[in-house]
Amino acid sequence: MAFVLQMLEMGKLKSPIHELDPRAKLLWWLGMVVVPILVTNPFILLAFTIWIWVMAFIAKVARRMYKFLIVTYPVMIGFIMLTWPFFYPASEGQHYLFQWGVLHWSLEGTIYAIAMGMRIVMALTACTFFVMTTDLMGLASALGEFMQNKLGISYMYPLMVISSFKFLPELSGDYLTITDSFRSRAMDIDTGSVVQRFRKTIPVAVPLIDSMLRRAMRISIALELKAFDVDNKSRTFYDQYAFKSKDILFALTGLLSIGVGVLAIVLNVAKVEMYL
Repeated sequence: MAFVLQMLEMGKLKSPIHELDPRAKLLWWLGMVVVPILVTNPFILLAFTIWIWVMAFIAKVARRMYKFLIVTYPVMIGFIMLTWPFFYPASEGQHYLFQWGVLHWSLEGTIYAIAMGMRIVMALTACTFFVMTTDLMGLASALGEFMQNKLGISYMYPLMVISSFKFLPELSGDYLTITDSFRSRAMDIDTGSVVQRFRKTIPVAVPLIDSMLRRAMRISIALELKAFDVDNKSRTFYDQYAFKSKDILFALTGLLSIGVGVLAIVLNVAKVEMYL
């Protein structure tokens, strides 16, 4: 949990990537999310993942990003890599490494599992890089300014959505604090079956909900004191954001990534099936 908070705080570091407009990084991130949807070729996905890692060194977040992903990669893709070959459709001509009744493990199924895992790896790497190089409150301010001044939509909507992500780690921290306090009072919530442990954690819900309501009340009072109002569409902003040439180039790399995916589809090299 502490590491998640550190990741959020790393968005305030100084680097060529951190200095970019948050909206440009958002457009880049959207492109990185679309590419794994269009492409299943593991080599293309690996190339994009390596590119993100290179940018992580430029952003000076590579070490902590590696520390997080080296643990997350196996957890996120390990289950897919181990189970997918068993469910890969059986057909004649496959190179079976194991076959017993309805259970089978083929070389083709393993290749397909690797491709599916690489899709998750690329999306996870892009999301982690985006969080570690973008100040979420800066993103809320930039989006709020754009939506208010260009679209006539209240700045409060992006603020509420992005702020909710920022306070999720604090909610998780409250849960850990409450469960530790119950353990200190000799309440056993770690043993028994899944159903028994679930029943034991029900008493945790009461103080957790109370903590959530108190935090929501404090946030609403703070917003009122600072004159936040959904109906106010003429609010000024302390930070003024404007797209510069470097922001445009960075956003275009995300759009170019989508173009690479579309081109791969046109050239018939986007799918993993070409290796099967």
